[in-house]
Amino acid sequence: MKLNKIVGLTVATLLAAVGVGLSTQTNASAKSYSGYSYAETTRQIKSGKLRIPAKTRVYLFAPTTKNHKVYAKIDVGDLNYNIRHTSKNAEMIVPYSGNLKVLKGNYPRPVTIAKGKQFTTQSNFIKAPKIAITSNNYVEYFANGNTGTKPTSSTKITATKQKGNLTHYYAKKNMLKLPDRHISKKGNYQYRLAVRLNKNHFSKLSTSYSVGTLKNYFYLPAPMA
Repeated sequence: MKLNKIVGLTVATLLAAVGVGLSTQTNASAKSYSGYSYAETTRQIKSGKLRIPAKTRVYLFAPTTKNHKVYAKIDVGDLNYNIRHTSKNAEMIVPYSGNLKVLKGNYPRPVTIAKGKQFTTQSNFIKAPKIAITSNNYVEYFANGNTGTKPTSSTKITATKQKGNLTHYYAKKNMLKLPDRHISKKGNYQYRLAVRLNKNHFSKLSTSYSVGTLKNYFYLPAPMA
């Protein structure tokens, strides 16, 4: 994800997240698909060097229709680094039929948040360490703040539990450089990372999160011109 695109790519997430927590409810079919939904690829999807494997969960923007055919817009920027770094495009447009199936239920929204209590300047935001929770179930940490480079750590999320504004992400392996907790010796629930959407956002310029502990603040910038 290029630095000059980070704020723009998180606009939809911010608008949907404020007041409703971290989850999104998806639709059931292409006919009812109206955008901002989760879907799963039914086969490998290709575009230039970009390859999205079959059975990958992706986040969809609003669809387009051409000649009575529905085209889905896949948010490439919210996929994990190993997939997204092969493309300079923020989205991929593909025919919905034969490529995707919209998922039912509630899922945590993909989000990229920066270390700090609140947004101050664009320069500080760019440099701040970041956590990216991807649409295809990875949590990535970028110590240098540049999400266009290989992450400091990237961990596969094996399970997710959400209650209100608190979401727990579980993994089989330690989430390096992140404040996760070791809670079990086996299975999908060995390590747990807590991410809380705070009610007090400190500033109209950003949405506040706590990661691990209540005072370990991260933020998501508001839409910027």
